Amino acid sequence: MRVLLYGMQSSGASVLAFTLAQRPGSLGFIDIWNMYAAPVLETDRDCVAKVVVTTAYSLEVHRQRFRPDVTLLVLRHPVDNYESLFGKSYANESGLMDEKFAVLEETLRAASGFDHIVYYEDFVFCPREPLALFDRIGWPVGFEALEFRRAPREIEDANAAECSGLESQLRYGSGNVRAQGVLRDRVRFAAPWGKTAHLPKLCPSLFEHYAAMRKERGDAWHVPSRGLLSCSLASIVRGRNVSGAIEEHSQRGGYELRLTNGTPQCRVSDTQLVLCPAPGGRETQLTVSGLPGHPFNRICGSAFTESPLATGTRVSIRVETAEGGCIAKKEFTLRHSDMRLFEVGFEPQASTLTVSIGVKAAQKKPGKPAALCFRDLRLEQAAP
Repeated sequence: MRVLLYGMQSSGASVLAFTLAQRPGSLGFIDIWNMYAAPVLETDRDCVAKVVVTTAYSLEVHRQRFRPDVTLLVLRHPVDNYESLFGKSYANESGLMDEKFAVLEETLRAASGFDHIVYYEDFVFCPREPLALFDRIGWPVGFEALEFRRAPREIEDANAAECSGLESQLRYGSGNVRAQGVLRDRVRFAAPWGKTAHLPKLCPSLFEHYAAMRKERGDAWHVPSRGLLSCSLASIVRGRNVSGAIEEHSQRGGYELRLTNGTPQCRVSDTQLVLCPAPGGRETQLTVSGLPGHPFNRICGSAFTESPLATGTRVSIRVETAEGGCIAKKEFTLRHSDMRLFEVGFEPQASTLTVSIGVKAAQKKPGKPAALCFRDLRLEQAAP
């Protein structure tokens, strides 16, 4: 079987190709350089190839050469994509940036030449979505693929062994993929402004498509708007330590922290808080008291599962007044490398606030509980 991925540079198509290339025994051309067309191959091995949108080679040319069984169009929000590509050394190779976005617009509008659309945002927020699509097209890789155990060098060696002499006709690499896991801070759904102000006129169908998809995905693709005022909780939670275990009870700077049902996996670092559910279905909870009230009216942050094999962890975020009254609560479940950008809104309070973050196994099953990472926790004043 052959799978062709076609997407803009900096669209995330390389990491999707890298995920597909985790299939044992397959060949994988993860990031074919923009000045080359998809290769003509004489092999019966399963093969995946990723090519980029250019004015030099049309999608049809790539398809005629590679002869894919399935073609996937890879999309990323146009403003995020443009800003990521802008300034790169290859941004205007094989066509100017605007010309390439115009080609992508026409491809999407024509709705021909590809069999399915894969969204980079799905891969970041809910990798189960693209993995389920891979299953449906006949290329199952399983959640283990998200561990990226098959390194780029191993894939390239398999290519060279099967397709001798191809290196003289084709240049490719592994793009900007990171074998450490899914990158978590690449989705903003930024509004057109400045250097991207012209994009809605250049590719209106792409913007309309993303507006419809964001509505369809709902909370799964939610990105909080920027706050008027923000107070990071990182230094409060971390204390004087750069990293290490979380104390069961501590006080500092007028704030009080308590860890209930803590596990050895619970820890804090310079960039994130990690909480792991207690065994037996008990909830592990971190509570921070003495936080400022007015003018803050929401708590924001991100949460994601550390392991792609995680079967489900329930998150509970609760905001209370100094008197113990609950003024806001939010719950959601994460599994298999899911990520959620959350915001919990409440009416501004004259008194101080207490924020609790709890995690527990979503199902009472034997096995190792799945730890969750929390980043960029902050109190904010949101615009009315």
